[in-house]
Amino acid sequence: MGAELTHFHSNPLSLQLVASEYSKLQGAIDDLGTSIGSTLSRQKQDLERAYSSEISKVQAEIEILTNDKSRLEESIMTNERACQLQIERDWYKKEALHLDEVLEKMKVRQREIFESEHDREWMKRQMRKLAKKNAILERKLKEVGIDVSSLLARELADAENDESRGEDMDSAGKSVSVSADSKGDAKTE
Repeated sequence: MGAELTHFHSNPLSLQLVASEYSKLQGAIDDLGTSIGSTLSRQKQDLERAYSSEISKVQAEIEILTNDKSRLEESIMTNERACQLQIERDWYKKEALHLDEVLEKMKVRQREIFESEHDREWMKRQMRKLAKKNAILERKLKEVGIDVSSLLARELADAENDESRGEDMDSAGKSVSVSADSKGDAKTE
């Protein structure tokens, strides 16, 4: 092997050929390095563009999902508020129906009170009329000479007996039934 190297070193053409091949090889290595560097740079730029594009898509997706989440939360809150309002509406409706019922009972009671008051006033007027008629009758009976107190005692006793039987008597001692017409005036039959 040493002889071959010596022969190689001793031949100038061989050295020139080796130098030329070395320089070609060095040029090819430099070209390959430049080509690899430009390819790597291009691939790096492509990768950065793809990464940037993918990041933009992911950010857009995140923004869409965030907006959807906000809309859903707002929708849930709106639904909860709507449910709460429905519950309140039902309560107010129930309360209104209850108050309507109470109002109707109050109106009926007020009508009954009014009718009772009207009947009481009618009875007061009738009592006054009867008291006046009674006073006139007592005067006339005194003028004729009839003792009113003994007559009244006898009439009261008869009236109590008749009340226990459910009948009213007229002044002549006849049994009569008393009813009121539609105006509230008493009629005897």
